[in-house]
Amino acid sequence: MDYDFSELRNYLQGQAELGAGLDEFYLDEPWALTATTSPMGARPVVPPPAMHRPIPPQPAQAGFTQASPGFTATRPAVPAASPVAPRPMPAAPSASVNVPSPRVAKRAAAVYENAGSLDEFYTQIKSEAIYAKEANLVRYMGPANPRVLFLLPAVKMGQDPAAFFQSPVGEMLIRLFANLSVTPETMGVTYFLKATERPVAPLLETALKKMLVKELSFINPQTVVSFGQPLFHQLFGRGKNFDELAGTDLEFDRFKTCALVDPYQMVNDKQMKWLTWKVHIPRSTQFTVKQP
Repeated sequence: MDYDFSELRNYLQGQAELGAGLDEFYLDEPWALTATTSPMGARPVVPPPAMHRPIPPQPAQAGFTQASPGFTATRPAVPAASPVAPRPMPAAPSASVNVPSPRVAKRAAAVYENAGSLDEFYTQIKSEAIYAKEANLVRYMGPANPRVLFLLPAVKMGQDPAAFFQSPVGEMLIRLFANLSVTPETMGVTYFLKATERPVAPLLETALKKMLVKELSFINPQTVVSFGQPLFHQLFGRGKNFDELAGTDLEFDRFKTCALVDPYQMVNDKQMKWLTWKVHIPRSTQFTVKQP
């Protein structure tokens, strides 16, 4: 039987990116071997043919022959095979036997989990293996306790995070949420991966979610708006349906959350804008549409 090792490969890739000197492993994303069907199919098992023991010729008894009158030839009976005694079932383990309990991996608290401020948090996550090679981490931009916090997957290549609200995407979001009674001075922006956009292994998502929870505890937004289907699955799991839940009232950790489509697709696609304004946003109870 063949197996698909892609999940194990992703798991090991995540461990490598988290650093080889870890004292413990992140086990939140289990992997399993998936059996693949052999192209030739399984070969049927053919039972061996039954064997018959030949009956040897019997010697004639003295005084009798086949020509003797009143004689009837008979074949001697073959003794039946002895029945096979059933194998006794193994005895159940005694209650007095000490069965070792499975070991549970204990996760040591990361340094940033004890941070006392947002600045201290950003300083401490720079020591994490995920950001070991990053010269500058992208920090939250916006007021304290924003009305809306825009949560993006990562910084686009060539984009200046400090000028996000002056970019075409930022200006589009300002106009969109102004129609939802949200003013620009009450908006903030942060990133799931606080670096330039790159593929994120499933194992790293667990660490990044923990960091995001700690970061949100300092920012304390009224509403979090996440963008894009991949980020939606990273936050809420791959078993959730984005098309059904986009725009609805969700909750990440203890924060009210609304998931919308990728704004970088929306800014150049009128159909995406129409879907956001006419379908997704009306599902939410967190925003009030400004009347003309």
